[in-house]
Amino acid sequence: MDDSATRKTLINRLRKTNSDTRSWAEFYDLYHRLVRSVALKAGLSQIDAEDVVQETFFKVSKSIQKFEYDPSKGRFRSWLCLITKQQVANHYRKARKLPELPAFWNEDPDEPHVDIPDPTNNWEAIWEAEDRKHTIHLALTRLKTKVKPKPYQIFLAHCIKGMDVKEVANIMEVSANEVYLAKSRVMPLFEEEIQALSATE
Repeated sequence: MDDSATRKTLINRLRKTNSDTRSWAEFYDLYHRLVRSVALKAGLSQIDAEDVVQETFFKVSKSIQKFEYDPSKGRFRSWLCLITKQQVANHYRKARKLPELPAFWNEDPDEPHVDIPDPTNNWEAIWEAEDRKHTIHLALTRLKTKVKPKPYQIFLAHCIKGMDVKEVANIMEVSANEVYLAKSRVMPLFEEEIQALSATE
């Protein structure tokens, strides 16, 4: 089963019942890091960021039954971004007396919604940057299960951490050619994972 089908199956399971603790645990593992990192980048404290994670997932659990999964439109990513933004805005509102959200605002993805005050003046850039990091993290996690340890470590050091070829070769005790070879073999697999993850959310 491909990643798109797997993600659709997970969300459909959540839509059917809120009592499927295994599915919710899988969903939490998949997205909590993204929500927390966005909240931290938005300027919240560690404690407030953890509150945003809990509140975001609570809102998702209340509204997931109304959500229809359509990966071709990227709607889930946009929906999660919207709910996270609401929770971050709520924290800033409490601390800095930002305007109240209108009483008629809700998380129904099929209903028109009003603009939520941007708590950072740079929300979209923060979300996109952290979402990209999140996608890379998931791709590397999956890649690690498909590639032998040494080529993976070489790829990680050279292509992800940006270490130069000579430095990687010295640390890993391999030739420069082996570094280039690992890059040429692993990079296409990494790009496939990135594309698959980007296409399913």
